[in-house]
Amino acid sequence: MSNLIEQQLEQLKAQLMPHLPEYGMIQSTIADLVLYRTEVTTEITPVIYEPSLCIMLQGEKEVYLNNDRIVYDPLSYLLVPVTVPASGKVTKASPETPYLALRLTIDLKELADLVIDLGGRVERSKEQVKAISVGRVDEALLSAIGRLVQLLDKPSDIPVLYPLLKREILYRLLLGDLGSQLRDFMLLDSQGHRISKVIEILRKKFNEPLRIKDLADEVHLSESALFQAFKAVTAMSPLQYQKKLRLNEARRIMLHEGLEAATASYKVGYESPSQFSREYSRLFGAPPKADIERVRSQGG
Repeated sequence: MSNLIEQQLEQLKAQLMPHLPEYGMIQSTIADLVLYRTEVTTEITPVIYEPSLCIMLQGEKEVYLNNDRIVYDPLSYLLVPVTVPASGKVTKASPETPYLALRLTIDLKELADLVIDLGGRVERSKEQVKAISVGRVDEALLSAIGRLVQLLDKPSDIPVLYPLLKREILYRLLLGDLGSQLRDFMLLDSQGHRISKVIEILRKKFNEPLRIKDLADEVHLSESALFQAFKAVTAMSPLQYQKKLRLNEARRIMLHEGLEAATASYKVGYESPSQFSREYSRLFGAPPKADIERVRSQGG
């Protein structure tokens, strides 16, 4: 780590702390920016990642994309170009050195426009693209993130300056070590784009029966080619992906709409409450009722 990056990191943490008055997830005054702070390590927790950039400032976290383990530590970033079910746990945090991170939502339309503007400056990916990748923060990206955090101290500047900074951050990502991966998800003839299209269909129709042939026809692939490409990008099959979407949505419904497990299971597409309960327990570590009571008792 260079001295300049070390200085930038320390300055960024100092700027961020006044906006983290309590532990947990904190929505900032910038709608796309969420801040995180915790002084304790956590158990592994299923989550749905939306397209986003996540930057670690202090501590350590492990993210699991199905069976793939991704370690995420200070000055590394997670790049998530598509919506994907995953799990994660904070592995390093203490009262003296709390876990600090931030997440910025990625505007995919703006990203696609910028890819077109940059043309050949960003090469096509030579590696297998992934739904979650880890890169290292450089000085230019950290500088842009620092100026983004500075906006939290001047809310009146946000409407004018945030759109410019958001574009600069996307630009830095495209020119960084994961730029070619990010670009691949935006190109119409690429594997990444085909899988992102399949993911969008699964998101919209997650509570409907899964028909691999219909998905394959939609992206002009054979069923076997779609299966292999989807698993290469997401580390899971389309059926596993759909199942995790359903279970996470059922959990949200029970938590925030107060519905019982049987009703929630039908709403997300399950025909058998007993099958729903088994698969829910496997993912969340407890049957639906017990899990919801546990989350509520923890203030979740």
